[in-house]
Amino acid sequence: MSRRRGRRSKFQEKLARDRINKLLTLINSNRSESNINPQKCITFVKLIGKRYNQRLDKLQKLRFCRSCNSKYDSSNSRFRISKKGWRIVTCLICSERYRFRI
Repeated sequence: MSRRRGRRSKFQEKLARDRINKLLTLINSNRSESNINPQKCITFVKLIGKRYNQRLDKLQKLRFCRSCNSKYDSSNSRFRISKKGWRIVTCLICSERYRFRI
């Protein structure tokens, strides 16, 4: 039997994109009764993105830390805007800094 090579089907790519969006909305929902771990969901988002070659858009990338997978909120991150037009995001858990062009 020969293995299939090449790109994944459009259906698989759309399914992966839907799963990523569903996980990110689950993280952003403020339901207290849900027992989800945001770091685990972000790990799954990254895994799905790698497996199905789906990139996150700019707004989705700004929601969590790349190194420690923690969700940004006011208690564990610092957002600053520099005079030269950069948005500097500092994760207070792992002290990583990320710079984004505004």
